[in-house]
Amino acid sequence: MWVPVTPSVGVDPMLANIMSRGWDSRQQRTRAEVLAAVGAIIAADGLDGLTMRKLADRAGVAVATLYNQFDDRNGVLVAFVSQGLDELELELDEQPAAEPIDGTRVLFEALDSTIGSRVDIWRPVLATLKSNPTSQRMGAVGERIIASIENDLAKAQASAMLYLDCDTDRLARHIFVQWMRGLERWAQGTIDWDLYRYNSQLGLELALAAVLVEPHRTDSLRRVGIVG
Repeated sequence: MWVPVTPSVGVDPMLANIMSRGWDSRQQRTRAEVLAAVGAIIAADGLDGLTMRKLADRAGVAVATLYNQFDDRNGVLVAFVSQGLDELELELDEQPAAEPIDGTRVLFEALDSTIGSRVDIWRPVLATLKSNPTSQRMGAVGERIIASIENDLAKAQASAMLYLDCDTDRLARHIFVQWMRGLERWAQGTIDWDLYRYNSQLGLELALAAVLVEPHRTDSLRRVGIVG
């Protein structure tokens, strides 16, 4: 089996570096193939059909490789969600830069569009992450979303669109948790997609309106029909 080589006595450092990069590239390809297999299995057999053995067979890797890279099935699901966010970020990077506050709106529109385009895959995945007490609302994936929101809010504050004493980190976390709660209710079947979308947009704009200054506050309320 090919293993990464680190520089040592008798090993050319340049050669070792090339071999190490090759190993990293191989791991990235394997990870991509595994996560592609995750979506294919869930789409065909549902989440109950996703086992580590079946995933290993579908991706052409050893079961031990899956446990080494992802720890367990929940780790696989978190990585699957994280990859979806990676792809979404690349798509957003190709779009023209949004104005402050609009960046957060664009982010949530894109997240919902991604989830809504493949509900057969995303609904069971999100329902499982919710039911697992160790998931902490998507863990590092959630922190990435929060950081993106907070960065957008900080830009808005620097542009004098928010009250100066607004705690942008706390607000970003509130907005994310509020969104996740609605998404979890939809994933669990408590509400349908249309009601989730309505509540999500309403909750976001009300949270923003609480800290925006005029005329941005009125614009935010107008977007969800609170004012004419």
